[in-house]
Amino acid sequence: MKVVPESRVHSGELREELTHALSFHFGAKQPIRNLHRRRSNYSSSNTIENLQVELENGRRLGLIFKDLSPTSLLEAARQVRPQFVYSPQREIQIYRTLLDPARFETPVCYGFVERPDIERYWLFLERVEGPLLWQVGRVAVWEHSARWLALFHSHFAHHRPASGTDLTRFGRELCTRWMNRAEEFLQPQWGARSNGLLKQFDLLARKYERVIGPLLSMPQTFIHAEFYPSNIILGGTGPDKRVCAIDWERGALGPGLVDLAALVSGSWTDEQKKHFVAVYRNSLEPAGDWPPPINEMLELVDYCQLYLAVQWLGWAEDWSPPKSHDQNWLQEAVRISKRLGLLG
Repeated sequence: MKVVPESRVHSGELREELTHALSFHFGAKQPIRNLHRRRSNYSSSNTIENLQVELENGRRLGLIFKDLSPTSLLEAARQVRPQFVYSPQREIQIYRTLLDPARFETPVCYGFVERPDIERYWLFLERVEGPLLWQVGRVAVWEHSARWLALFHSHFAHHRPASGTDLTRFGRELCTRWMNRAEEFLQPQWGARSNGLLKQFDLLARKYERVIGPLLSMPQTFIHAEFYPSNIILGGTGPDKRVCAIDWERGALGPGLVDLAALVSGSWTDEQKKHFVAVYRNSLEPAGDWPPPINEMLELVDYCQLYLAVQWLGWAEDWSPPKSHDQNWLQEAVRISKRLGLLG
């Protein structure tokens, strides 16, 4: 069982900041009658708590308190997360300026605390109840998620985020950086044994410019950057469940197919993968020569899945992702490279 550390946030400070945030959100003073805190077992990088709030007017709110402050970074994340991907302000800015719950069904942001002088960065979000996408096997739900993603990308293709938003910029430097890190972290394994996969990965590294080209050729939009099924809550009870994407701390400007590649990762057959890609493609708003024919789009998704495999290999030395999207990423990188004809 994962041990979740005690919060460093005093209840009095939390109540004060939350009262101020809720008062601003509702446009009137909102005294808190009762506040119950419970640590969340879903804390992966930063401390997360479930809050049950009762206001003086009798209203009850179920909230998520996400502490993005540098001091709240969990020790496991502190040891492995690359420093260049971390920005405590990013997710706050995304909720403040980009995510409209009425349009995208993302969690309602009830408030935030942004205090650079004391390095305090807090988010108060709606707690959405429901299973994660990976826990639901019905194809219709995955199709619904693919359609949601296409509409989301289409919107931001026409409404680009403001230049001041602290989003990661997808480009040649980022792609090269992940490959350089992957090579560095895999290098020590050469001395232990002769590994055919490592030799093939070394060949891929020397040909990686042939991967970067297609990645940079795709139109860019606002992307989640980790649109894995473990980051999608399915809310509601009807057939068209609420697709609620969470954990936006790595939001970026990049190819929308990076998100689709994450969504269709896993043990799908080629036909199933093609089906979900087609659902996404048919839901996009056409713009110029985009989207391309289905077979070309499938190939571009392969390039994006290869990019993600290299990213995970370059994340940290001697590390594996959470079980929810863990794979043999070296084997996956080689498999996709062969499929793309990069390794002969």
